[in-house]
Amino acid sequence: MDFEQFLPKDLYHSYVIEGNPETMGDILLRYLESKGEVESKSPDVLCQVYESFTMKDVSQIKEWNSNNGITKNKKICIIATKFINREAEQTFLKILEEPGINTHYFIIVPDVSVLCDTIISRVHVIKTKEYQNNNIDIKKDVLLFISSSPSDRVNSLITIIKKNKNEENSGQLRFYATSFINELEIVFYEKFKKNRNDENIKFILNELQKSREYLSTPGAAVKMILEHLALVV
Repeated sequence: MDFEQFLPKDLYHSYVIEGNPETMGDILLRYLESKGEVESKSPDVLCQVYESFTMKDVSQIKEWNSNNGITKNKKICIIATKFINREAEQTFLKILEEPGINTHYFIIVPDVSVLCDTIISRVHVIKTKEYQNNNIDIKKDVLLFISSSPSDRVNSLITIIKKNKNEENSGQLRFYATSFINELEIVFYEKFKKNRNDENIKFILNELQKSREYLSTPGAAVKMILEHLALVV
């Protein structure tokens, strides 16, 4: 990715970048180092990859943010994660609202929809084509899901969950589930625009919105949320 076209000489205090959390952080760090913005091995640089960003991780960021820089370079924090739960997000929002002196944050996620609107409104968002390409498979899964019987939908979830790590704290699974719900919402919203009096579609859209909120709650069971949608839609 060519960051030259996205990042100005005078950096904004916070960015969200859509990309692969497992690789984009290192790419960004090498770019900033090549520009003389940072020294990658300096304590003023924090670059971490998280499967799922939690309150424990926010505490580490908060402590780092409170420390004064020891070099003349910028303080850079790169957070790469597949998912962030709502509790951690709200606490992290307070850090973004009061960043340390000469401190800049980069949040790398596979899709900005995993973040709440309050964070997105406080950052510069850099979108890439990477997520759009990855989303093609999710669209196929959604179309097959809708056309199947409720029992077949439940059975298909077993394959989906295994493919995205069969762990409730898996950031990959929660990201996939969020993207899956987003795609379902697009399909049913298109139907709603054609028939705004359809109470069943209104009910489904409401359930999709609630399910997305539940996914961001620590400890929420992803499998149960998806199984519920299998019966609802």
